This record gives sequence, C-alpha cells and structure tokens, in this order.
Amino acid sequence: MFLMPESAKTIKIFVAYSPSNQDKQLKQLLENQLRTMQNQDVVIYWYQHQQPENLSNSFNIPQNSLTWGNGKDIENHLDDSLPNFSLYENFYQLQTADVIVLLVSGDFLTLIQNEIEWNSEISKLREKHQLGEIVAIPILVDKSQGWQKLLGNFTPLPKNGMPVQSWQNPDAAFTDIFQGIEAVVEGIREYHQRLQEYRYSFANAISKEFPLGSEAMVNLDKIKKSLIIKTSDCQLIETEVVTQAKQEHNYKLQQYKQELIHFLANRQNKHKIVSEDRRNLKLIQEYLGLNNEDTLKIEQSVIAKKTTKDIKNIINIAYKYTRKIFAIAFGVALPIALIITTAASITFFLRLNANNQAQKFIAQAEIKFKKGDYQGAVTDFTQAINNQPQNIDAYIGRGNALSYLKDYQAAIQDYTKVINMPSESAIAYMNRAVVNCTLGEKKAANQDYKKAAKIYQELGALNDMQKALERLNNLQLCLPKKSSDIRF
Repeated sequence: MFLMPESAKTIKIFVAYSPSNQDKQLKQLLENQLRTMQNQDVVIYWYQHQQPENLSNSFNIPQNSLTWGNGKDIENHLDDSLPNFSLYENFYQLQTADVIVLLVSGDFLTLIQNEIEWNSEISKLREKHQLGEIVAIPILVDKSQGWQKLLGNFTPLPKNGMPVQSWQNPDAAFTDIFQGIEAVVEGIREYHQRLQEYRYSFANAISKEFPLGSEAMVNLDKIKKSLIIKTSDCQLIETEVVTQAKQEHNYKLQQYKQELIHFLANRQNKHKIVSEDRRNLKLIQEYLGLNNEDTLKIEQSVIAKKTTKDIKNIINIAYKYTRKIFAIAFGVALPIALIITTAASITFFLRLNANNQAQKFIAQAEIKFKKGDYQGAVTDFTQAINNQPQNIDAYIGRGNALSYLKDYQAAIQDYTKVINMPSESAIAYMNRAVVNCTLGEKKAANQDYKKAAKIYQELGALNDMQKALERLNNLQLCLPKKSSDIRF
C-alpha cells in the first residue's frame, strides 16, 4: 500500500506584496492573522523580496533547474546554478500554490507593471483561476484604481470592497480578510475530501473487476456527478489507480504462470494438465482473482512449448520477470523462498494456506484503512505481523495507518523495519520520506527519496523513479510542525 503525500491534503497559500514600508506593515498584520491557520494541512509562503544589489541577472534561471542533475545533490545543484535562488523559489511557490493572495496597492501595481516576469505570471494566474486550478484573492490595501484591468476580475477582500486603509478599525478589516481566506481554504479542503472519496470508490471498483465493466463505469460516473469534481482531476486519479492495478494484475498473471510451469515440470507429459493439478490451479486462480480468459491464454502459451529445456527456460524468465513486477508494484524484491526448482518445493496453494491467517488480517486492515478507521487498521496489521513477522505489506500498511494517526515515530519504525529486511523496499523509503517531510526532517527525507529513486532506477521503473525525484525537488515544502501535532 503506497502512502501518497497528497493524502495529507496540504493546501499552499502564496502571499505577494510590494517591498514598500507601508505594504510591509500591512503584510505583518496579515501574517499575525493567518498564523493560526498554518497547521498540519496549510502551508503559507510569503514572497521573499531581494536586496537591490542582488537584482542584476536575477531572472537568469537555467531551464534544467527543476531536474535531477546526474546524481549530484539537488540542493548543491541549485545553489551552484542560481545566484539568486530566492527569486526562483518565489515563482516556483507562486506556480504551485492553491491559493494566491495579492496585497493590492499602488506600489504593488507598479511592481507588476515594471517587471516583465510578473506580467507573465499574472497572465498564467488569470488562466489558472478561470480553469478552477487555483483561487486568486486580491486584498485591497488602498484606493488604487484599475487593479481589475491589470490583475483580473477576481473577487476581492474585504468583502465589502472597502480598502483596508478606509476602515476606521484595521483589526476589523483583517478579521474580515482572515474569514474570507479561511472560507476559501475550507472549500478546497472539502473538495480534496471529495477527491479522496472518489479515489477510494474507483480503487474499490478496480479491486473487484479489472478491467472495469460497463456497469462499474456507469456507477462511477454517477459517483463523479454526485461528488461534483472536475473531469481532469478524475482522470488523474484513474490513471494513477489503473497504473498500479495493471502492475498488480501482471504480477498475479506471472504468479499463475509460474505455478503452472511448476506443475508441468513435475509431470512426464509436459503438454497436459492433469486433473489434480487442474484443481489446484483453479484454487490459485480464484485466490488471485483471475478470470478464465486470463488463465486460458497463459495455459495456451506455456503448453505450446515443446521440450523440457523450453520449460526450464520459461521458469527462469518467469521468475526474473516476477521479481521485477513484484518490486515495481510493491517496492520489494521477491523472496528467494518462492523459487520453485525441486520436488521438495511446496505448491503455491499450500504456501497461501500457511500465510492465510496473516492475509485475512491484512485484508481486514485495508478495508478499515479505506473507511478511515486507522486505529482498527493498526490492530489488524499488528495481528498479521504476529502471525507472519516478516510480512512486508503488514509493516508498510501499519506504518501508513500510524501516519494518519500522527504517530509519526511509530510509523518510521515500521518503515525502517522493512528497510532493514534483506529485500530493499522503495515504497518503504518513499513513505518514510513522506513522514520525515511532515516532521520537517528535510535531510532525512532527502536521503530516503534519493534511495527510493535509485532502487526504482535499478528496477527500470522510470515513472516511479521520476515521481521520487519530483518529490525530492519539492522538499522546500517540508516545514517543522507544532510539537503538539507530533506524538513521540
């Protein structure tokens, strides 16, 4: 089970203002108001103004500054390439924010008009706001005219449209502003929850039927309409879930193929499945959730091989491919115990029976996890570990549930337990990086993302490697949380 950083539903607010003394003072008042909003799921980034002597060549940002530099430390790479990294970071935060707050004053409008780069960013901001990708909130500082023409037709704060300087009580003005921003954040938070609900619904449908049938698609369309979520967001969720489902499905196909090869290798007739083996294969098929069409294709492919040598070659290929698929889907290498080469090896079905109790607890735990019963999930994952102490899925699943319960240190212990096992798990590194990032442990998160990226690269899982590197690039979002939010 993969722990995604998105699950924390972090909402980023970017605040831009001019460097004039007047605007800086108002910025300080706003900062005091918004401080209570910055918690587990809200990050506020304030525009960082440069000193005048640092402005020359400040916009000479390399095109590859967002990419991984041939194994070189990403922070050093950026430090070497960007003489004025704060400006690059300003626009990066602006481009990745959910809410953009603009302190609109005469000085700020002058700044926008005089900087070509700002003109470009404001144009992008208007477009993203119209598409519903971000929310732009102008805060009227003074009676400056023409801001709508320059910035866009956004709904300003304070709500009555009266600039802050026109209020007799500035505190009341900023209270009104705080409430307006808080309402926007709550709306985004609720939308994230609806997206998560759709993610669970789609993943549940995929787990029951893959590929999805027409009836399942109709039901999912109804859910999308009832949740009122954007088509583009649905597509992102579906692509992510389907990609993982394909990997897991391929792994199951390889498991079935490997067991079929094992049965044939131990029979005199290499081209026929005897009734006893057929019964066992049927049980394996049902356990793996494969349909008859899938298994028939595999059987036709395997039985077409004419000699024992061909069978043995298939065993080697299937085993190596199974290791790779297993590693990509679950972040771990296939245990050596699954190699089937001698008559002393036991069948897959018997192995399943030996671990059946642990698998039942894991299945129960995952259901509780999806329903938000994280404490119940922890209990069931623990039972699975008690039955099968080396079960990687159980440790990672329990770590994920503990993360949602904010028991971060216990979650780290579970991920570390997996990392210390003989088989390296990229997912364990990825999930531990997420938790370290939540705790503000940027250095530790940096190391874990690098390790995960390296493992994925070795496996040839380039998409997963790129995801790890993208999160590595985004580590500036790691901010220390309040101690009251962290359980040690």
